Amino acid sequence: MNMISNSRFPAFSWTRRARLAAAPALLLGLSALAAGASAQQPDAFPSRPVRVITPFPAGGSTDNFLRPLAIRVARILGQPVVIEPRPGGNTIIATSAVAKSPADGYTLLIAVNTLLTNSALYRKLPYNTATDLVPIAYLGEDGFAVAVSGTLPVTNLAGFLALARTKPGGLTYGTSTVGGTTHLGPVLLEQMAGIKLTQVSYKGGPTLLNDLGSGVIDMTFDGYTGMAPLLPTGRVKVIAQTGPRRSPSMPDIPLASETPGMEKFSLKFHVGLYAPAGTPVAVLRKLNLAFREAVDEEIKAKSLAYNLQPLNLSVEESARYFQTELKFWSDAVRHSGISIEE
Repeated sequence: MNMISNSRFPAFSWTRRARLAAAPALLLGLSALAAGASAQQPDAFPSRPVRVITPFPAGGSTDNFLRPLAIRVARILGQPVVIEPRPGGNTIIATSAVAKSPADGYTLLIAVNTLLTNSALYRKLPYNTATDLVPIAYLGEDGFAVAVSGTLPVTNLAGFLALARTKPGGLTYGTSTVGGTTHLGPVLLEQMAGIKLTQVSYKGGPTLLNDLGSGVIDMTFDGYTGMAPLLPTGRVKVIAQTGPRRSPSMPDIPLASETPGMEKFSLKFHVGLYAPAGTPVAVLRKLNLAFREAVDEEIKAKSLAYNLQPLNLSVEESARYFQTELKFWSDAVRHSGISIEE
């Protein structure tokens, strides 16, 4: 399998040539947005409620994080901000609804990494991630927790890799979504560390974590908050985190990149806000400023509680962030060989 070099992960690269090639397209897209700004003056927006469609069910952690944020954004904009859950279809249902909506700023999407991985995972999608959506802002990012069963005789990532090398294919990892980050994380770890693991698929995270705690499987990649209740019992151990910096939720857990030989290993998840492509740039900027202003100390505390380190990016910075992450995760899927025939 051919692999390309990258500063975050050597197997997956956006080379300098590729970045230079992509830059005109990115600038052209922002210029097109600016040209459309006259279609709707920022002072006139919004004149009615704004819908934020989310692919996550009501009452879940993402939903619980968004609702107090939406209340603050509504106060700033002077119009209600309605959170509308549309779960299902590996986030495709919600994404498609927003991608096909009028580009007027009244229908927005909250999405995570799945938006980016789906673009390479599925052969056919009812939208084009790169051209049908435009980022408004990113609410936060953080790394994944690398967790092992408490029954496994290792205390850090170096020990896990050493054990895996002694028994190729003998250690297992659990995944809750084919092609999702719980799947791609271990695959990228295999490729960079030169180890062989065996995948065990689950239909949901709770069953996966229960089996991890019982020693049925050996390892998984996941968000810290989901496994936090198991940590005091000793049934699950977090041996590394994959972000570019230590998370406030896991200050004593070393980065995967602190492990010898894994210095370039860095994976992160994020929560982003998107609009249909063609939305006037003045509207994007007004929404961007409203969401950034709404992140007060209470919202920051909620972000950290959900393992999200707040970001404070402009519309232009968000566009660059989107292009970088889309390229990285799309390459990760393609080089992993994972695909879904749909």
